[in-house]
Amino acid sequence: MAGTWIEVDLDAVVENYQEIVKHLRSESRCMAVVKADAYGLGAVEVARALARTGCEAFAVTRVEEGLILREHGIEGLILVLGPTTKEEWPQAIAAQLQLTLSELSSIVELNETCSDLELEHPTLAQVHLKIETGMGRTGFRFSELEELTLGLKKAPHLQVAGVYTHFARAALKDKGYTLGQYERFTSCIARLEELGIHPTWKHVCNSAAFLDYPEWHHDFVRIGTLLIGHYPGQGFSGKLKLNDPWVAKSRVVHLRKVPKGTYVGYQGIYRTKTDTQLAVIPVGYADGFGIAPHFTPQGWVDFLKIVIKNFAALFGVFIGIEQVELKGKAVRVAGKIGMQLTVIDVGILNCALGDEVEIPLRRTLANPRIPRRYRQDGQILSERVMEEGVLPLYKEYSL
Repeated sequence: MAGTWIEVDLDAVVENYQEIVKHLRSESRCMAVVKADAYGLGAVEVARALARTGCEAFAVTRVEEGLILREHGIEGLILVLGPTTKEEWPQAIAAQLQLTLSELSSIVELNETCSDLELEHPTLAQVHLKIETGMGRTGFRFSELEELTLGLKKAPHLQVAGVYTHFARAALKDKGYTLGQYERFTSCIARLEELGIHPTWKHVCNSAAFLDYPEWHHDFVRIGTLLIGHYPGQGFSGKLKLNDPWVAKSRVVHLRKVPKGTYVGYQGIYRTKTDTQLAVIPVGYADGFGIAPHFTPQGWVDFLKIVIKNFAALFGVFIGIEQVELKGKAVRVAGKIGMQLTVIDVGILNCALGDEVEIPLRRTLANPRIPRRYRQDGQILSERVMEEGVLPLYKEYSL
């Protein structure tokens, strides 16, 4: 992976955070969602930059993500959004991570874990109750609230710090489903209070709901997509002034002039139309280049675009082929992207070995081993390099 790296502009992340805070209701705070290694940017450096700016609350999906933040000096509230296991609880509690409760069986077991740990020191686990309102993933339904309450009242080591839900369609134009989810959430809150459960904090807004429903900001808004400079959908463009903190780069490692009619790459699907220059950059689909998540078509227009694109490819016409940027000019990939090497057709551009090329690399799909260089105040502040050549560890299980 030599010759490929990612530059992360921490000033851009901070400016996005400050823009978000300006649009918060006075009683609300921003909980920065830094799950999945801060969407590929690097959770530790992003959280450090935000903490220096005044951010006091962070959210992750897994316990291990929260532990990494604690190990690198991130203080304040860290909420684990995903389900957790009893094997993870001792470390999570010791690190003062706040855990999500989303199933009844966890209450007794988590309380027992706290009780066992109390032999050494008083132990209290702060938990957030996840309410299932229509995401269809995890959380307590209205019909479970009475049993949930009974369980919590028998669990003296658990303190209910928060209650929340997650919207499934907040980024869509049709608001009916989201409004229904919020109504179910408020009904559950009212029922919990009737039963004697009074969480300290409530939070429901993701990035899309934060923009469209300011009256729902409550105590926290959980923001991830906006922090990294992305809008949750096209309909939100321009609602905030956002900066893109991410640039993926590679260097030209091989350069050759070739005549018209030269076939390039696997299956020979690309053929040069003129005499040209072909350059090789050390990045490929193993690094996440050219990889895209699967999206379900949102209506007939999306469906027709997919059909047309694949039909054209059958006849050697490639629509939307990946492009890179060389010296401010768009340069197309010549043929198929390789696993670790990719050819680009630079034409008549003045190109030399070692020239930098900007790559459209998706944040969450970028290989974590690609070095991240963190820029702040116009200069490189730090670099994260994961060790190359480290052998994987294996556990052996007796049969």
